[in-house]
Amino acid sequence: MAYEELTSGQVLDRILYSLERRLPLSVISVGVTETHVLAQYEVYTEEQFMNHPEANVANYSKIKRGHQHRGITFPNIEARDAALEAVRKADIVGINIRVSRSGEFTRQVFDFYGIAPDFVFEAYTRRVMMISQQRKFHAMLTNRKIVIVCGYADEVKKALENQLQAELNFCITGTIKIDRYEDIPRVKQELMKSEFDLCLLAAGTNAVILAPYIAKDLGKVALDLGQGMETLITGKIEGEAWLAGQIELTKLLDM
Repeated sequence: MAYEELTSGQVLDRILYSLERRLPLSVISVGVTETHVLAQYEVYTEEQFMNHPEANVANYSKIKRGHQHRGITFPNIEARDAALEAVRKADIVGINIRVSRSGEFTRQVFDFYGIAPDFVFEAYTRRVMMISQQRKFHAMLTNRKIVIVCGYADEVKKALENQLQAELNFCITGTIKIDRYEDIPRVKQELMKSEFDLCLLAAGTNAVILAPYIAKDLGKVALDLGQGMETLITGKIEGEAWLAGQIELTKLLDM
């Protein structure tokens, strides 16, 4: 199935358009973990997905942050169904377009379910768009009311305020922590009580589920930044050495 591919600049253009006109928009990303969540009992048998490294990391990793943190355990049919509904509702979907193996599996799962996003983009650009598209990224933040949803939301707030608030005049109106799928009902309640224009998320499959809810139910703009959220703190490309093994960084920065 062919999808219309956007560059990172075009993704940010659509976010800016929606923010300026107060239109809802959700930008999510479906990577390896999210695809395995969708594949449970349908594309993959229980034996297949439970014996896959993704399930092992999700179920046994003690790390609460970063590449080894999944925020979900397998099996989880409820999460599969919630993620499936969310992907169907999302406006723009990041997939691994340039990393053939994982990208091919995502396409296989999408084809199985008949998922056909209007727009896709290279998911890994989320790790660099704040650098490669700095002007547009800063425009996205300028004068906005922002809510941050991730396990280390307070750190992101502090970093953004220290580095950019004086220049961009945004207001971070809320920090909502999320560590696991079971936190979603609480997070939704906190979001309903929050005043914001833009929500930045980093929560794996949970971000995929939340972003379309923020757009469709709350009428706001939601951007799932994934590991790119760490870059807002450090200013460096998250997992640069690992990422360079997946895709040439100069090409990624140009996407």
